[in-house]
Amino acid sequence: MNFSQQVRRPLVGVALSMVGGLGFQRGFGPSPLLLLALSAGVLAWICRTVPRRGAAGMYLACFFLAAAYGAVEQIHTPRQAVLPTTEISFRNQEMVGTVTEDPLISEENDTITFSFEVEAVRFGGQWRPADSVVRARISTPRSSVVYGERWRIYGWCRSREPARNGIAGFFYAKGADSHRIKQAPLSFRGACYRLRRRIVPTLHLGMANFPKQVRVLQALLLGYRNALPYDLYQTFARTGTFHIFAISGLHVGVMAAILIAVLKMLGAPKPRWGLFLIPMLLIYVVSTGMKPSAFRAFTMAAVYFSAPLFGRRPDTASAIALAAVVLLLINPLQLGDPGFLLSFTVVSGIVMVHAFVTHRFSGFRRPGWAVPLAQLNGPRPVMVLLRTVGLLALTSAAAWVFSAPLTARFFNTFSPVALIGNLAIIPLTFVIVLTGCLSLLTAPLFIPAAITFNHANRLFVSLLISIIQRLGALPGAYRFVRAPSFAMLALWYGGLVCIFTGPQRWRRVGLLMAACSGVLWFSASSGPPSGIEVTQRGDSCAILQVEARRILLAEGTSYSMSSVARQLRERGMNCAQTLALSGPQIDADAVRELCAAFSIRQVCLPPSLEGGAEAVALLRNGLSVSFSARPRWNAGDGFLAVDWDRGKTIPGRPEKPTKSQADPPSI
Repeated sequence: MNFSQQVRRPLVGVALSMVGGLGFQRGFGPSPLLLLALSAGVLAWICRTVPRRGAAGMYLACFFLAAAYGAVEQIHTPRQAVLPTTEISFRNQEMVGTVTEDPLISEENDTITFSFEVEAVRFGGQWRPADSVVRARISTPRSSVVYGERWRIYGWCRSREPARNGIAGFFYAKGADSHRIKQAPLSFRGACYRLRRRIVPTLHLGMANFPKQVRVLQALLLGYRNALPYDLYQTFARTGTFHIFAISGLHVGVMAAILIAVLKMLGAPKPRWGLFLIPMLLIYVVSTGMKPSAFRAFTMAAVYFSAPLFGRRPDTASAIALAAVVLLLINPLQLGDPGFLLSFTVVSGIVMVHAFVTHRFSGFRRPGWAVPLAQLNGPRPVMVLLRTVGLLALTSAAAWVFSAPLTARFFNTFSPVALIGNLAIIPLTFVIVLTGCLSLLTAPLFIPAAITFNHANRLFVSLLISIIQRLGALPGAYRFVRAPSFAMLALWYGGLVCIFTGPQRWRRVGLLMAACSGVLWFSASSGPPSGIEVTQRGDSCAILQVEARRILLAEGTSYSMSSVARQLRERGMNCAQTLALSGPQIDADAVRELCAAFSIRQVCLPPSLEGGAEAVALLRNGLSVSFSARPRWNAGDGFLAVDWDRGKTIPGRPEKPTKSQADPPSI
């Protein structure tokens, strides 16, 4: 990717043109016919120019063609219909659709969860066409659910407006009210999912007393990220280390290394390794869900191992560009998917930084640098260790620098500990993946060997969990920040590209651009809100800022707690003084998690809940509980009123609460 190398990489230009065109279409939304006309005009202009001057025209044509393709994909078909709106989302409904992923089975809760592509919805006494994807959950199922089957389910739906990550809502049904309409047809993806389900019991061998470690192994090796316990999921996400659960180059590389060892033992010639490796890696990637990071890693591996078959040398930048082009051709709408952007941005950044550092080290000509560089290239174990640690530190720093703005953009989280944590997490993850793959491959041949590998992984996974929990407990391990704007992201990544790939004269400009982006971002996210701020998003939830006190008003349900947490993160808020809850039911676990995440010490409950199990559970967690708040919410008129009485306050700690804790705020 370094301009000074003068290497022609047309695939990189095509990929950047496609990304630019799809981004242009998403931002401005021009007419598909206009975009197609511009593409035709550019192609006609190319035909009239000299071929050696037509590269810019070809990239411009790809730009407009990609924009036109994205515009056509966003056109709704005549049968398109949205899910029921929030006003009727709690009524019983009936849906018909197709299972679009490998279902997740939870034996603890006796539920099956899967993505469900809805074809028709029945509510209000009539069937209406639909073309949406929901997250369906069937409790106490009477039969198994398989990818590709058509089902008719009955329950209640909670819609999402707008849809996030392609999911338009959640549907909850019972097994007695769900019926299979049609069996799944034969398909390659279905066969891969069946293979994954068959090898899951291998990870349970000898691990009956360690369910948490087994869940982490399933998420790391087989892509069952939804199987992670909620507390671990949040800890990994907040510390910036959740990326280890994305099936990516680490997993594909370990699997390829094991298969290469087998091929070497069989005496297979190296130029023909790709004939065996590529199909096996494709089966593994499809079995784990065919995520963008996994497909990108597979494409790069396929380009690398197939290059000798055609007498070519593999090129990393062209492999990344080819993976992006193929994925965007399959589904151009995933350009806005966080997984797609993070995967390609991080791996591109790592490649750029490695090329930059390699070029700088190889370019030293000073006598004082000659001996250290020669020693680092030597075969001695100490030098090998230094090279390995340096490479790991460089990779961790590059991944953090290129992923931090996008993480803040999509998840409103900034994790400084990720820079240090990855130094320990990445090598440990490599060992876990290697040991897990050996367990899966040896189980059909010798079960005791698989049990031995599983017990070794139990120790490794326990160490991984301990490190993550300690990182998450550090002060300042993570902060919720406001999402940076598109202009800030453009300045940041434009500056990084100028620094690591541009000529010498561009580096100062790149440093200035990156510095401006960082200053604008932190200045925008550090300022606390002032005045009174009321937020309404279709549910009983509000945030008030009264002088120096931040008061949260919400229902006590888990859904309302997650909505409050999301709104706080979006505004870059990390603490609040009071949480006032309404409603006849309170989810004590959800309230406790919200209070722990945002340093809330006082909870105001309705007087009717005094002495209840929910209040007792909150008191046991050290929270000061006051039975004085009676929030009233009128969603129809957008009116919010709160009555505060000097009610009874029970401190959650043995010591006597201060006046600021005992007295509810006055509004």
